[in-house]
Amino acid sequence: MRKYNLFGIFLLGFLLFSTSFGLVAAQDDDGVDIVDDDDDGVDDDFEEENKRDIEIEVSDNEFQIESKLRNGDIKDEIKLKVTYDGDGVGVKISYEEEMESEGAIESESEFELEFKVEFRKIIEFVDLDGNGMYDKSIDQVVQEYDLNSFQPIVYTTLSISNGTTLHYVIVNTTDGVFAAHIFFVEEFVVVNGTFIAPTQTKIDIEISNFNYLVDDSQLALYVKLESEKEYKEDDETDDEENGHATEEDGVVVESNGYSGIFTWNESALIDGVVMNVLSNTLEVDDEDEMEQKLILSYPRGNHIYHDPKVGITLGQSLTSSFPSVLIGTIASVAIIGVVAVILLKKRRIA
Repeated sequence: MRKYNLFGIFLLGFLLFSTSFGLVAAQDDDGVDIVDDDDDGVDDDFEEENKRDIEIEVSDNEFQIESKLRNGDIKDEIKLKVTYDGDGVGVKISYEEEMESEGAIESESEFELEFKVEFRKIIEFVDLDGNGMYDKSIDQVVQEYDLNSFQPIVYTTLSISNGTTLHYVIVNTTDGVFAAHIFFVEEFVVVNGTFIAPTQTKIDIEISNFNYLVDDSQLALYVKLESEKEYKEDDETDDEENGHATEEDGVVVESNGYSGIFTWNESALIDGVVMNVLSNTLEVDDEDEMEQKLILSYPRGNHIYHDPKVGITLGQSLTSSFPSVLIGTIASVAIIGVVAVILLKKRRIA
C-alpha cells in the first residue's frame, strides 16, 4: 500500500507540472479552427469517428483487452494480451479489419498485423567505455534481475468524458522493484504529458529501490521484440512528425500497409531529475535467433520512471485530420482523478 501511495503523490505532482503549459487554439492541417465543444483539443467529429469500445478479460497471469471501432463502416479489432510470468511482462498486439456493407460484415478487405514486446530482465552493469549505454561485448555485467514473479494486478477505471473510459492496470513484481503502469483509452487523451491515440497503449516503466551490488554501476532494461516481420528503427516517430510528441525514439514493424510501433521518450525521471535514456541498435535476441532485442539504458538512480508506448498506426485515417496542439491539458482533470482513484479505492483482481 505504501508503494502505491508514494507513486500516487509522484504522479499527481508530475501531472500538475505537465499540465501547466496550457493548450493553444486547435486548428486542422489547413489552419482552420476546429469544433471542440469538450475543450480537449481534438475536433469533435473526428474524435467521435475514432472512439473505440474496450473490454477487459482477466485470467491467471494474463489479461486481454479487446478494442473495437465504435462507429463507421470499417469494423476492426485490436487485441492486446498482457502476460506476466516466468518470461517477463509481455504485450502482444494483433489487428484485423473487415468492411461492413448493408448491415452485413464482409471479408472484402481484411488485414492482419501481429507483434509482441516483452520486458525480460533488468541488467546491472558497469559502463567500461563510458558511453552511458550497455554493450554486452564491452561492459561488465554485475547481475541480472529476471522479471519472473508478480503480485496480483491492480485494475481501475475512470470516466474521461460522456461514454468513454480510461482503463489503468498496474503489473508489479513480487518485491516491488519493477512495475508497469498500463493505460488503455477509448478516445484521444494525454496521460502524464504523453499523447495517446485510441489505437495506442501507454506503458510507464517504474524501477524502485533496486539492490545495486556495486557503487559505480547503472541499469539497462532488456526488451525482446517478436514478430513475423523484421523490426526497423524509427528515429522520427509518427507522433513526432504529426506534432504530438518531441524527443521520441522507437522501432516499427510493418505489414499489409499497417504499422506496429514501440516508442519511448528519450529521457526519463531519475530520482526526480530529467535525464537521457539511451538505446542500442537492434540486435538478434540472445535466446531466439529468429527474434530481435532492444536495450534501454538508464542513469543510476533509486527511482527510475520512463514512459514507452505500443500501438497500431492505421495509415492516414488517424492522422490526416488531427489538429496540431500543444500537449498539456487534454483530460488533465480526468487523469488527476485517476490518482485519487488509485489512492482511495484500489481494486485487486486475482
